[in-house]
Amino acid sequence: MFDLPLAVIGTAVAGTAVAGTAVADTAVVHATAVQAADAATGLPTPLRLVLLALLILGAAIWIGGMAAVTVLSLVSRGTLEPTARTALFRDFGRRYLGVAGPALVVTVICGAVLLIARGWDGLATAIVVVVAALIVALAFGVRQARAMRRLRQAAQAAAGHGSVDEDGSVDGDGDSARRAVTAGARRAALLRATIGLLSAAVFVLAICTAA
Repeated sequence: MFDLPLAVIGTAVAGTAVAGTAVADTAVVHATAVQAADAATGLPTPLRLVLLALLILGAAIWIGGMAAVTVLSLVSRGTLEPTARTALFRDFGRRYLGVAGPALVVTVICGAVLLIARGWDGLATAIVVVVAALIVALAFGVRQARAMRRLRQAAQAAAGHGSVDEDGSVDGDGDSARRAVTAGARRAALLRATIGLLSAAVFVLAICTAA
């Protein structure tokens, strides 16, 4: 009479034992993987996770900020007057640099620590070279932005009541000022493209380190 309940209880006990064994095996595998990662990088797991989190956050702010600048530039070109657009980017640039600059610094520092812990190879060398080129391009970009602001102000003064846009169009006289702004705008566009390509290259190389 008790054969069926006993069989059911026995099956349940056996299933629980199997499940417990599977959980224990999973825990052992996870612990082994964590120990292997710690041994491979030389960094404790909590520290490595914090560095990875800061690296991802900083990279997201930097790349997302560049995308936002591009969208803002396209939208403002068709909706704002040249003088208002110049004032917008002057103020926006200062605030953007205050946010994106520290994010880039945090990204570079955390990435450098993780890269050194990972071990040096050709991929690490490539990342360092590209990051160095990115920093140099950024320095030139900041300098170019300041120079463009002075060129626009000079062109507006030369054109009287006219105004100067990024494409070099001037309402009024001042052909030399217009040519200077046009050349400066081309250099600025080239620098922006270079910074974007270098940022994308660093992103791709960083992904390759996890392969």
